[in-house]
Amino acid sequence: MYAIMICLDGVDDWIFVTEKTENCWDICPLLFEDVETALEYSEPWVTPGKEENVKVVKYESQDM
Repeated sequence: MYAIMICLDGVDDWIFVTEKTENCWDICPLLFEDVETALEYSEPWVTPGKEENVKVVKYESQDM
């Protein structure tokens, strides 16, 4: 699975794009089965000249 991450400060403060949920404490990353779909979905967050602030990453669940 793949997820989209956005850098908030342009350095090292990264967050996942999350699914829309009813409760703010019940969030989970928006996941994609293939990298191409994730890249396409990430386009609205890309700012020209600051493309490095949006990335698609391989996501592995951290289930406990």
